[in-house]
Amino acid sequence: MLKFLSKLLNRDLTTPAEPIDTNVPEDEIWEILHPKNKAESSLRKKKLQAFLQFVTRQLNKTESQRLCRVAKRALDGDKGSFEALSEVMSGEEGQRRGKWVFIQLDWKAREEIVWQVFEILSTFGVSERWEHDCEAEFGSVPEALIALSDWLASRDLALLHFETESDSYCSLIVRASDVSTAKELATAAQLTLYDHAEFSCQNT
Repeated sequence: MLKFLSKLLNRDLTTPAEPIDTNVPEDEIWEILHPKNKAESSLRKKKLQAFLQFVTRQLNKTESQRLCRVAKRALDGDKGSFEALSEVMSGEEGQRRGKWVFIQLDWKAREEIVWQVFEILSTFGVSERWEHDCEAEFGSVPEALIALSDWLASRDLALLHFETESDSYCSLIVRASDVSTAKELATAAQLTLYDHAEFSCQNT
């Protein structure tokens, strides 16, 4: 006991303690409090990248990788998977003419379908055109997309549709043999894709 008191009384109590840095960024605080968040974010990025790499295989590697980076940066900003994909579809750094991948349409923008289809088919090396006056021939965007889907099916291609949770329509074209894989990768990336039968059932 005497030894303990001696040590206590002989301590230098005048030495100041090291200052605590309270200027910690919010994202670092979040990682400290939620250590799993970083791992989950990394996994989401990998799964969205896997989906994008699969559905952009017809593009050159450089462009495919660029679109993947656009999506991953959007996820860094705490966007959801479809919001990140929307940056690829229509963001300032998203898809470019001559390397088009995704059809994106307002609920009544039937006139926008034909040129987007032509752009996408060109990336597949398909020179045949889907020629229609969509405003005159179809009463709605879904009606036009269903007709397009039937046309693609006879050419071993398929039209898949994203769940947008809005009145807009977003679709992509894949080879018929890739439909199942595209849907599986989309589900893993927290996206929902409808095939022709599912989309037709919802819109007829």
